Amino acid sequence: MENPNVPFSVYKSVHDYRLTTYPSYASHTYTYISGSTSNSGDVQVLTGIQYTGSKTNRLFPVAEYELFDSVVQTFYSDIPYALYGITSQSYYPTRSLYVLSVTQDVYGTEIVPSTVKLVINNTSSFDDGVGNMYVSQSGTASNIGSIFYDQGVIVLQATSSNATTINSNGIAIVSSSQLQLNFTSSVYLIEHYISAKIEPNEFTLSAYNPQVMKAPYTGSTVPVIESMLSQSIKPYITTIGLYNDQNDLVAVAKVSNPVKRTFDTTQTFVIKFDT
Repeated sequence: MENPNVPFSVYKSVHDYRLTTYPSYASHTYTYISGSTSNSGDVQVLTGIQYTGSKTNRLFPVAEYELFDSVVQTFYSDIPYALYGITSQSYYPTRSLYVLSVTQDVYGTEIVPSTVKLVINNTSSFDDGVGNMYVSQSGTASNIGSIFYDQGVIVLQATSSNATTINSNGIAIVSSSQLQLNFTSSVYLIEHYISAKIEPNEFTLSAYNPQVMKAPYTGSTVPVIESMLSQSIKPYITTIGLYNDQNDLVAVAKVSNPVKRTFDTTQTFVIKFDT
């Protein structure tokens, strides 16, 4: 667009603007040691316990009881499992459970189905790709938990074993237990594509450098820009600014090397950036 406040045409409307969305993936491995104070904050391991006593005797909130109730109400109520990325489900938590919660800045849009693997003492539990955690990689053994891919939450049945283990009844985490969690995260990026064309008669002068309009030395009446052009010295393009409709600068693109301005052919600059 034209800006009446400057002497030359330094703005140009962009007509070729496109958006492209594409997925990006990252693999993660986290090791959690029960009771350690140096565990990563990216993955939390919490314990939930089912309250079986009389509700009238439950006078004060207990974190483990509240977590169990919250998990059941949020993920195992009448709300369709599909709402949380689950297409098949046969597990329902009882007695006590473990919740592995991954922060959203790590799992991104979702945990990629079929990529979750939990290892305890060389025994593994695998993700079947439709929201279930199995002891066997084949997906035919016992279902010991659920994965809610787009929430970054893994719910696992807890056992009463006194040793760290994974078996058909669930998992047990005792003091100093070591768990290794592997998964792939996914995030969708938006690529902005802008094609800016400059015709031979455009952008031939500097609009913001007043020095080019002055005489190069005392007594001369020839502006610097005319002197430069008469010697076949042409402007170079080093920076392209992107403005909104209010003429606010919203992005700046830098060329890797200065590009000489041509006056006989159309020049096209392609700008790409992700958000």
